[in-house]
Amino acid sequence: MFCVVTFITPNVSNATPFIRRTVDSIDKNPTNVVSVATSRSNRSSNSVLEERKLKSLHQQHQESRVSRGGACNDSNPALFFKIAFSAVVETIVLLGVIVGSTTLSQSAVVVAATVPNVFGLSIIQWVSIVAVTFSASVFGSLVDGGLSAATNQVLSPNMIPGDAEWFDKLKKPFWNPPGWLFPIMWLIVSKPTQLIAVSKILRNSAASLSEVDTKIMLPLDLLAVYCAQLALGDAWNKVFFGLQCTGRGAAVITAFFGTLLLSAYLFYAADEAAGKFMLPTCGWVLIATSLNWSIYFLNKNPPEPEQKPEKRSFLAKLKPF
Repeated sequence: MFCVVTFITPNVSNATPFIRRTVDSIDKNPTNVVSVATSRSNRSSNSVLEERKLKSLHQQHQESRVSRGGACNDSNPALFFKIAFSAVVETIVLLGVIVGSTTLSQSAVVVAATVPNVFGLSIIQWVSIVAVTFSASVFGSLVDGGLSAATNQVLSPNMIPGDAEWFDKLKKPFWNPPGWLFPIMWLIVSKPTQLIAVSKILRNSAASLSEVDTKIMLPLDLLAVYCAQLALGDAWNKVFFGLQCTGRGAAVITAFFGTLLLSAYLFYAADEAAGKFMLPTCGWVLIATSLNWSIYFLNKNPPEPEQKPEKRSFLAKLKPF
């Protein structure tokens, strides 16, 4: 340090203010040059070490935590309001599809075209209940897209997580079902049995027609509850897998399961066989609800990173003269 400053001293008039002050200090007290240089070196070295230590601890902490979606930072009332509002609108849309198909199947144009009936329902009704039962998420996406545009993204998550391996990194209970079982239960067991149950309810409505009253009177209360459980199931998928919120997902799937049980009870009261066909879905959602709560409790408190002993560099170990 001293040699460098001595070299530039002849050009001090053209030097920067910092160099001028350094040269003046050396001229007044040359014996402090080494101690000043050593002190500054120690301070700089300690700052670098502290910065590296903080970055290392932050990285370890982030790696030990389960990644979350940005919407998990929302307050509970704000997020649940978004979920409830979206589910209500989706329920109305799904119910409208079923009611609209029944009305259309009774219209003069369709009757004149002699649209055939299959198992007591018109082709139009079958198309509608298949679409509602198997593709409720499609209607939900359309609803969320329209509402988000209309409300300036109020229903959209703050951030869509990009960790595709998020679910695999979660701690799970020992009884966690294998991955291949999920699509089998949803697509081969749950959805077809729901379809049969809804078709029975609609056939009962069509069978109650009389010669005087030829208009089908749908049980809107039963169908509304059924569409509501579909909408809540769709909402749970968005919160748990989309937003990656285990706690809020557990709350949503609990509401979903309760609405599903109510739907099964109402179906059973109207048609015993229809209610029984809802039981496979009730059993599977019970397992999914228990799994969600187990995952929440197993992952709600990520372990804190262990603090490693500080490694001091050679310059940091030097003592000032």
